[in-house]
Amino acid sequence: MPQIVAHGTLDYAELASLGLSPDEVHVFSSNINPYGPPPAVVQAVQAAVKPTTISRYPDRLAMELRRAVARLHQVPEEAVLAGNGTADIMWLIALLFAPDARVAIVSPTFGEYENVASLVDAQVIQPCHPGWERREDGRYTPGATTLDELGEALAEQTPRLIFLCNPNNPTGHHLSPDELERLHSFAPESIWVVDEAYAEFTPTPWSASRWIDQGDWIILRSMTKDFSLAGLRVGYAVGSPHLIQAMQVAQPPWNVNTLAQIAGTTALDNLAWRAETTARLRQETEALRQALQAAGMAPLPTSTNFFLLPVEDATQVRQALVQQRILVRDCTSFGLPNYIRIATQRPEENRLLVEALQALQGDAS
Repeated sequence: MPQIVAHGTLDYAELASLGLSPDEVHVFSSNINPYGPPPAVVQAVQAAVKPTTISRYPDRLAMELRRAVARLHQVPEEAVLAGNGTADIMWLIALLFAPDARVAIVSPTFGEYENVASLVDAQVIQPCHPGWERREDGRYTPGATTLDELGEALAEQTPRLIFLCNPNNPTGHHLSPDELERLHSFAPESIWVVDEAYAEFTPTPWSASRWIDQGDWIILRSMTKDFSLAGLRVGYAVGSPHLIQAMQVAQPPWNVNTLAQIAGTTALDNLAWRAETTARLRQETEALRQALQAAGMAPLPTSTNFFLLPVEDATQVRQALVQQRILVRDCTSFGLPNYIRIATQRPEENRLLVEALQALQGDAS
């Protein structure tokens, strides 16, 4: 049964119940670049806010944005679809390709994949991501699952559709091109949906868009994360043209508004800004992990701007931190009730988090 999936975004009703505004909280629960959006994007959007822009329908095909994406990924325009964020595109994928089909979701991972599959009565299977295992009670723990074991599970089940988050949310593990190519060889007839929302936060970003003419691929990129455009909802898919064409036909008209299109196009003219800020964020992520280790905690390794931290009870830790105006991600909905996910913020906020977690440790002892 479809349901509202828990996410790391601000819960405005919760904040209102606590008498807090969004500007009063330190948000470690949402994996967004804390240095954005790029100044050029803000300027472009501000310049576009005028009566003629607001009263006119947007370009329903988002042609300028799609051209910019096509240039970036070196693919034809017909291989690109713009979306109202990537969640919007996930729903399209499920409605078109997953009804009554077997859908594999490599887990633990983002809950929206399972939710959209449930909307169309798909048969969901959840093979484990390398390095993880699923217990009988549905919880996940670090384990010895190998890449080939995952591949063999996919080969045995022959899913119509495979959802893979790479780098994975919430674990931060990033498959290399060789690893993903090997994994694909186990299920070459499936439609592979590779969610690369966090690819640009890694030390060596790469994209599976290089393979769109070698099988059925749909690559998702969320500009809400690396360019901090969450409030405008901008994302896109790069995929095998026959899949993208089917999605373009089924997509609701005008679903990417004019300001979002302007923001996305301008952002792609500011790749140097993204490279500089994500490099800074990688350094700060490692500094934050080291500070937590020095305080006696054990953050898990990561390739991106967020990581898992083992705790006694994720729900209790989150609730305690909310009282201090600090939001972290309770990972219970991922099947990880003994972990919180932390998205690195600016250094001054990171220090506040370390101090708050240290205080909780002291209270527990």
